[in-house]
Amino acid sequence: MPSSLRAMAKAGVCAAALSTICSGALAQDCDKISQLGLLAASDDGDFDAEYGPERAIDGSFNPESRWSSEGSDKALLLDMGAPQTLTGIGVAYYKGNERRSGFRLESSTDGNTFTEILEESQTGGETTAIEQFAVDPVEARYLRLVGLGNEASEWNSLLEVQAFGCGSGEIASTGDGSEVALEDKISTYGLRTDLPPSENFDLTRWKITLPVDRDGNGKVDEIEENQLQGWSDPEFFYTDPVTGGMVFRAVPGGATTPNSSYIRSELREMMRGGDESISTRIDDGTPNKNNWVFSSAPESAQELAGGVDGTLRATLAVNQVTRMGEAGKVGRVIIGQIHAKDDEPIRLYYRKLPTNKYGSIYYAHEPVGEDDIYIDVIGDRMDYAENPEDGIALDEVFSYEIKVTSEERDGTLHPMLHVTITRDDGTVIAAEPYDMSESGFSHEKDFMYFKAGAYSQNNTTTWPERDFDQVTFFALEATHP
Repeated sequence: MPSSLRAMAKAGVCAAALSTICSGALAQDCDKISQLGLLAASDDGDFDAEYGPERAIDGSFNPESRWSSEGSDKALLLDMGAPQTLTGIGVAYYKGNERRSGFRLESSTDGNTFTEILEESQTGGETTAIEQFAVDPVEARYLRLVGLGNEASEWNSLLEVQAFGCGSGEIASTGDGSEVALEDKISTYGLRTDLPPSENFDLTRWKITLPVDRDGNGKVDEIEENQLQGWSDPEFFYTDPVTGGMVFRAVPGGATTPNSSYIRSELREMMRGGDESISTRIDDGTPNKNNWVFSSAPESAQELAGGVDGTLRATLAVNQVTRMGEAGKVGRVIIGQIHAKDDEPIRLYYRKLPTNKYGSIYYAHEPVGEDDIYIDVIGDRMDYAENPEDGIALDEVFSYEIKVTSEERDGTLHPMLHVTITRDDGTVIAAEPYDMSESGFSHEKDFMYFKAGAYSQNNTTTWPERDFDQVTFFALEATHP
């Protein structure tokens, strides 16, 4: 407004010719922006259940304290009690972290004639905390927030609305709801949905192998434990935006490790915890502080190792397995392992055939230099197995425990492999303990490490862009007594 007109307005000169600007005639620049009190809120009375208009100005960001009214152009009328200089509005929407909501804002000095001061606007869809929208300074006592629904429906659901500017109605800040919004980002599994995996899981003793060779050095990409902190990959290793789970995605056709023809997005235990002066492994099989051994191994090996015996616990859901390719490979993914120098004391499989509703769980035990021995835990691993009635569905949450201990028999320690599956309803399925004393791992030139993630066992699918393996972990812990 030109200074001459502002002076006329302040002097009370509001001729008809100036009526278009007189609604904001007393508005002035604020030396300091403060929150302005909202004394009353009302609407047309057609609000949902108990979610009345007064809840939008009660200072609470609790989801149960909101104004909800269905329909485009539903208006929330706000009264500041006296004319104030308004410079902005703040809105916090119910489920504002899941969807964008639209509105426009009008102001009035008398409650009868309203002027639009903020054209149609939309929230960001990323938070339930206050989002602020600036307006040109205007004198106003009444505000009319006109709801335009959200991108999913015509519901207008406001947790809180706040006014900002200066005048006699200045109040101390009632907060922007960011603490409650933070809680919105914590899933039912106690995981943050807005942080990389290492912020939800202790990954200081893990590195990850990915199914790609992005640097073109002829090797699969591996992110070591120090670099893994704060790191994620939008294709193969990331935080699920709804559950906060740690997602592993393995797409067939990618790069593989030297001794495998199958791709993986999989963590490898690194007991050294980022101390790169300790090598990942000693290739002749001598244990070091980055790996562990069985308690049935010689004392000399135990002294060199980073731990003796161990337990791997995980809570997870298999979201997808391959459905195309060779019958002997389709639908298989390894979700947990103990790897030795060359062989694997256990590979824990989930397998769901394309025509079955549920999947099976089994494991392979690979004695040194010998063929695999397969143990069914739930259902049947075979290529044409019938649907296991007690099987585990895709997206069903369950837990596994892989544990190595020793039992003394006739003065000799027998290394024992224990595998337990716990269903989401608490049902426990425990495989018969497996005696590994004849498997060849209890000597001074072998070592162990855990692995967990999605290790695809199908390299024959013809549509890897859509036909891949994906596993989401909600808990993961490796311990060594």
